[in-house]
Amino acid sequence: MFNRKFGIEIEFTGITRAKAAEIARQYFNANRVVLGHDWRNAHQVTASDGRVWKFVYDSSIRCQKKVNRQIVSAGGDHAVEFVSPILTYREDINTLQELIRRLRKAGGFVNKTCGIHYQKLEIIQS
Repeated sequence: MFNRKFGIEIEFTGITRAKAAEIARQYFNANRVVLGHDWRNAHQVTASDGRVWKFVYDSSIRCQKKVNRQIVSAGGDHAVEFVSPILTYREDINTLQELIRRLRKAGGFVNKTCGIHYQKLEIIQS
């Protein structure tokens, strides 16, 4: 299990894709956020190891944010699907968990329209 490769997509709202990408940029100490110009409006952050972490648009998410502790409707820029690069449990679970903690602390949250997608890949040969 600890040597299996996987990818994960986590849908959330509460903050914008731009803010989520900036949090990742700071966490990975990356130089910049690259903005895609396709329909998914991807915000990409490249970590020092060369892997790309993405924050993209997902039309299935009901966009919301918190204002004065109340949940209210928000614009489409609050539809965030966080797409990881290929990860391994042993090497990357702490990184993944810490980045999620920071996104939540910044205001990211899930609602009934949000989901998570997990893809198992091949086992790494030791």
